[in-house]
Amino acid sequence: LAAANQLKYVDAAPFADARLRMIDDVTLSLAGGPYENGFAIGTTSVDPAAWFFKAHFHQDPVVPGSLGLESFFQLLKLYAARRWNLGPDTEFMMPVIAGSSSTTEPKHEWVYRGQVVPRDQIVTVSATIQHVDDAAHELTADGFLSVDGRVVYQMKNFSLGCVD
Repeated sequence: LAAANQLKYVDAAPFADARLRMIDDVTLSLAGGPYENGFAIGTTSVDPAAWFFKAHFHQDPVVPGSLGLESFFQLLKLYAARRWNLGPDTEFMMPVIAGSSSTTEPKHEWVYRGQVVPRDQIVTVSATIQHVDDAAHELTADGFLSVDGRVVYQMKNFSLGCVD
């Protein structure tokens, strides 16, 4: 962590704008971590007035699972942008389509253990980079999403590719 960079999530192309941004503050390293390929950790404060609480589950507001999963990909997009110096016209593939790289396992796993609700305070998302294919611009990672210290999602073997 000591060698990692601290940054704010980018609010410009090719990244999510403020409406879909699921993380704010990021700690990112292109090296280290359990696989020696780096990691990214993002945090955001839960906003009880966020649009998705009103739109998901009538009278039982939660962060939609798809937006929780999106937060993992937002971390990988930042990692990829830093690693490969990507520009605003970059297109991302999530997940990487089977067969596009001989090193990317196409199957990912999502373990769901809870929800993010309006009374929660802080969401923390982490991704450890398992594999990097610099030639194909593809990443594979594992990660956790926790809220107020409780792990609510685990993603295994998720991938991201990009074309610049």
